[in-house]
Amino acid sequence: MAEEKEIFDESNTETEEYSCPNCDASLEFHPQNQTLCCKYCGFEMPVDGKASDEEFDFLKHVEEDNTWNKEAKVVHCDNCGANTVVDNNEMSFTCPFCGSNSVVESKEITGIKPHRVVPFKISNELSKENYSKWLKKKLYAPRKVKKEIPSLKIRGVYLPVWTFDTNTFSLYKGKLGKRYTVTVGSGDNKRTVTKIRYFYIRGNEKLNFDDLIVNAGSKISQDEISAIAPFNTNDSFLYENSYLVGFSAEHYTIKLNTGWENSKIIMKKQIERKILSNYYYDVVSYLNVNTTYNDIKYKYVLIPVWIGTYMYNNKQYRFIANGETGKSSGKYPISAIKVIFTVLIALILLILILVLFNS
Repeated sequence: MAEEKEIFDESNTETEEYSCPNCDASLEFHPQNQTLCCKYCGFEMPVDGKASDEEFDFLKHVEEDNTWNKEAKVVHCDNCGANTVVDNNEMSFTCPFCGSNSVVESKEITGIKPHRVVPFKISNELSKENYSKWLKKKLYAPRKVKKEIPSLKIRGVYLPVWTFDTNTFSLYKGKLGKRYTVTVGSGDNKRTVTKIRYFYIRGNEKLNFDDLIVNAGSKISQDEISAIAPFNTNDSFLYENSYLVGFSAEHYTIKLNTGWENSKIIMKKQIERKILSNYYYDVVSYLNVNTTYNDIKYKYVLIPVWIGTYMYNNKQYRFIANGETGKSSGKYPISAIKVIFTVLIALILLILILVLFNS
């Protein structure tokens, strides 16, 4: 795997255990006050995150894996196939992506240790409230689901992403068209025709990208991540295992080089939009863009996401929410009765309009 090499002194590395000093129960990370808490006796221990703006030179990354098995382990879900990183002290685990308990410890190594983490700030209760508010705005969602989400299971998981910084310089040329109308014929054959007047464009465009987020996992898509963005990766903290206590992290499946190629696809679309914004046009005949990328930096970041799943009419529905801002997105049940009622109303209105018009 192509990654930047991480150097550290193993003799100073210890496995951290997060047990309550009062009652020996397991501690959990509390998003709202950024502490490790004991839900039994109320003990709290602050997690003092260390901010960092360090990024790594993409052209100098070394093809070598570094494991963080001393702190974490990989578990595999037999139901959906997800590989998830959890704290080494985690004894029982439910898959955050499908809700299954058919989870076993994997032999797979955990891989390179994350450079940064964006901690959870939104609690699961608030995330559920935000999703309920989001659902209530959906016209065709069943009333029962809007009133009370049935058997909701919600879990916090950190998603792996690559972030890229680069300065781009693009040379372009293309052919655009602007529509216009002319009147042709005469008498009964007189009519208006729409035509296109084409013109050629050529030039250059500079664009800077800062912390472009590219998905490094497989269970949540790039589009789904974009739907609940933004994530403040620029103000993220150096990774500490304490952030993983009570949560889990998806194991990355997209390697750094592939992540960079995916980022170029995202940047290509933004560069083309920026170029076309300089012109008035209706039609794009073609647009050829040649881009060079300078001063490429990257880092590996874990971003916080709440994943909720529930069953309705024997079908599973899933929503995701930004663990930093609470922004929600996902699928929801559609009420067939509401859809039919809407169609009938539309048909009745159409018939009334036709009757009035004919009258």
